[in-house]
Amino acid sequence: MFLKPVLVFLSLLSSITATHKNPLDIPQTIPCISIPYTTLKSCSSDNSTTSLLSEIKSAYGYSGLGILAITGIPGLKEKRETLLPLIARFASLPDEIKKKTETPHAYYQVGWSCGNEKLVGDKLDFSKGSYYCNPLIDRPSNDIELIKLWPSFLEPNIWPEDIPEFEISFKECGRLMVDVGIMIAKECDEFIKSECESYKGCLESLIRESKCCKGRLLHYYPKDKDDNENENENKNKNKEKVKEKEKENDDPFSNWCGWHNDHGSLTSLLPPLYTNNNNENIPCPDSEAGLYIRSRSGQLIKVKVPEEDGTVLYQIGECSQIMSGGILQATPHAVRGVKNVGVSRQTFAVFMEPEYNGGMNLPEGKGIKDVQDGEAVKRLPGGIRRLEERWEEGVDFGEFSRRTFEAFY
Repeated sequence: MFLKPVLVFLSLLSSITATHKNPLDIPQTIPCISIPYTTLKSCSSDNSTTSLLSEIKSAYGYSGLGILAITGIPGLKEKRETLLPLIARFASLPDEIKKKTETPHAYYQVGWSCGNEKLVGDKLDFSKGSYYCNPLIDRPSNDIELIKLWPSFLEPNIWPEDIPEFEISFKECGRLMVDVGIMIAKECDEFIKSECESYKGCLESLIRESKCCKGRLLHYYPKDKDDNENENENKNKNKEKVKEKEKENDDPFSNWCGWHNDHGSLTSLLPPLYTNNNNENIPCPDSEAGLYIRSRSGQLIKVKVPEEDGTVLYQIGECSQIMSGGILQATPHAVRGVKNVGVSRQTFAVFMEPEYNGGMNLPEGKGIKDVQDGEAVKRLPGGIRRLEERWEEGVDFGEFSRRTFEAFY
């Protein structure tokens, strides 16, 4: 006798679920923590009595976005405006020219790479092209056998012959971003020490001394169809395939760069440059496009970046998360593309990380559960593997990187 009311309730519940999003999937726009370059430089000097512990905790602690903006970096505006258009030029070259710079034996970690990453399930990512090189040193090692063992770290740089200014601009911008990163790393060391007495304070020296820095110049290809055309095409596709695609994507905010964590120590990222089909620089035409993160509470957040000239974002990577015993936290992030047809996006990331044989030791008294707790694991977007699946005590950065690359290439 109670069957009919139950069925009515279940039908109503199903309707509500279908028409209302999970509140955690409704994006909130939150500005990232920012520090003026002059303040950072003053605090990082040896005789400074000023502390940035509060800002570092707010940016990189458990409740932070994992992102810190440094504003007003001298000379950066001009370097950014020179460098970013060059990757669009290179991406437009014939495939046979680009292919000369590919290094599949090095996981495509030197030279050109397009369609080689698997950031969404097993689907290859053709939405962007990347050019990788070490901005600090062209040949990190002269040991041929060692290079064969660790090509993603030690493979010598390859520079485009058709764009001679590419190398100079790549190195100048990359080196400036690393110099600022060293100052941030010093502040991170101070913060970790304030939270964990057994921490040895190694992030600054690691970034300063490592020869295995990696720059990545990115070109996100423009859409050639608007959303209405794509929607009409999808209606004609098999429903099960569409359903599976939605499951793999986790949500629709990763259509230009899938959900992932950076696996190194510290990543610097230039604000993007948007370009139309006439090769003109334009403001971002879509307010919903840009960088998103998933917080450890599961909330989807659109990161609001300062618009001041000379701004660089710095993100914590998984290596620092491990070596700090979880006091610093890497945050899953993705890039949502613009809806508009004919708009491309250019940016530049520099990954600061240990060398291939660099240790990744936890502070004394810390364990893997301190590094990544169960609640944070539950909130990881689909496709991001838990740290304990790729790292355990005794694993160095080379092996950790190999396990990470195998998940994506």
